[in-house]
Amino acid sequence: MNNNKTEFKDIVNESVDVLSSNNLKENLAKTIEDNTNLDLQKSQQLVNDITNTIELVDKNYKNLQKAKEDGKTRIQWLQGKVDTVVKDLSSDVKNKFVDEIKTNLDISNNNMILDVFDESVNLSKKLPNTKYEDLNKKVIIEDLSRQLKDNTVLGAIINENGKFEIDTKHKEIKAVKEYFEVKLDSDYDKQFKTAISVATEIAKNKDLLPPSLKDKTPEEISMIVDKGVTSAKVAYKLANGELNAMDAVEYTIDRNTAILNSAIVTATTKYGSIIGGKVGGFVGSIFGPAGTIAGTAIGTVVGKFAGNKIGGLINKGVKKVASVAKSVASSVISSAKSVVKSVGSAISSACSSVASFFGF
Repeated sequence: MNNNKTEFKDIVNESVDVLSSNNLKENLAKTIEDNTNLDLQKSQQLVNDITNTIELVDKNYKNLQKAKEDGKTRIQWLQGKVDTVVKDLSSDVKNKFVDEIKTNLDISNNNMILDVFDESVNLSKKLPNTKYEDLNKKVIIEDLSRQLKDNTVLGAIINENGKFEIDTKHKEIKAVKEYFEVKLDSDYDKQFKTAISVATEIAKNKDLLPPSLKDKTPEEISMIVDKGVTSAKVAYKLANGELNAMDAVEYTIDRNTAILNSAIVTATTKYGSIIGGKVGGFVGSIFGPAGTIAGTAIGTVVGKFAGNKIGGLINKGVKKVASVAKSVASSVISSAKSVVKSVGSAISSACSSVASFFGF
């Protein structure tokens, strides 16, 4: 594993090098074929899976923003999306389906504290009625929204304390620098996230990733990458003054809400809604400790390739994001004050074990 750093950087460089090409998908497929044991047809399918996932997250996020402009809340938007997914299910299956999502978000948050912070804290909230019907729908969706806020603050704390030092040893990659400099949610964002997801899949094929990522599907990898490189970019935009702190946190919560719905839709399409554990497992894979730490590592490692100046601003920005995130997720802070005060070494150790697979 000694050459992981060089190999991963070379893979990233080769993947983003085709961003300016006329036929991005074909060129990315060729990059996969050239660097793995996959033939062209399988490489093309892999690119399609990644592209569709990145497009779905982007579409969901922009749809959420449109709904908010029209006067809807984040909770109302999410309820509408969940209603669409479960509308043809029987009452019993519908209840189990929605409860599976809630349960796996609870497990993700509790395991995040246990696995990363080494402390057992129960952030779960027992609902008096778990039937997804009538007025109780709103209560359940409000709880999902609370869980996403908690997950966001935990991710921000991990990002803040990961302690990936930016140095001058990593030569700047122009395409990576451009990603951080262009506006959020541009077409280039989607292309870049697709390319980094391709690079991560190639790294997985070459056995450069930690065990926690080896069994992830292309869709899971894409959402983990989306979360990670988005967090790094939000931190940069906050540090250079393009975003204020509260907007940065709200943006991140909205993105996570869009990713949750994307995960639900993708898993339902891939596995069906009645296959026990599959949908919830898909959600947990992205929002749990393994996915969150991996996304943080990928985002930070990619940030190193943007040059010393941008890397330094990312480090500055993550601290600001974490500070405000803690103020909007009171359940985490009230339940885990000792965790928040003394997580540095535990997080650093957990994140470093993942980052080491990339050679950092």
